[in-house]
Amino acid sequence: MSEQLDQTIIRRLSEGDQSAFRIVFEHYFPRVWEFVRRIVKSDTVAEDVTQDIFVKIWERREMFGIEVHSFNNYIYVMSRNAAINALRRTGRIAPLAEESMSSASPQSLEEDYYAREKELIIRLTVCRMPEQRRRIFEMSRYMGLDNQTIATTLNLSKKTVENHLTLALRTLRSVLTAWSVIFFL
Repeated sequence: MSEQLDQTIIRRLSEGDQSAFRIVFEHYFPRVWEFVRRIVKSDTVAEDVTQDIFVKIWERREMFGIEVHSFNNYIYVMSRNAAINALRRTGRIAPLAEESMSSASPQSLEEDYYAREKELIIRLTVCRMPEQRRRIFEMSRYMGLDNQTIATTLNLSKKTVENHLTLALRTLRSVLTAWSVIFFL
């Protein structure tokens, strides 16, 4: 959907045009569903959360002509928050540690925002990993330990540690790909 077409359709949506809503729904629903599904790890929950998102979009349609400057960012934030809330309701998410991010200093507020969003998605994904995989990933990436040290500390083989890290990174790539599809529509 081109930016000009997007703005025209969003304006029509804000005026209550149901055909504009249908276009928005058909364009965004698959992307939002996939993004939410990768966070909550459930097709059924993702379907329910995504449908709720679109109900809210219709209910709040008037604000798109006035308050919302970027519909893409709005729907991404809505999707992320809805997925996090779904995880909290089911008790499947641990609180995130309030740590400063160790990234290069961003050149703009927008880059800082993207970096913080990406870090949040990474931390949410890591929290949802199986216990041993999460522990191995954190020891490797956050504590800077090498694979042999992790294996020795946890009484595992080095190959087991490598396999867990491979699976953790594959999961992160998958979630970050879905995030980038939503965030950079």
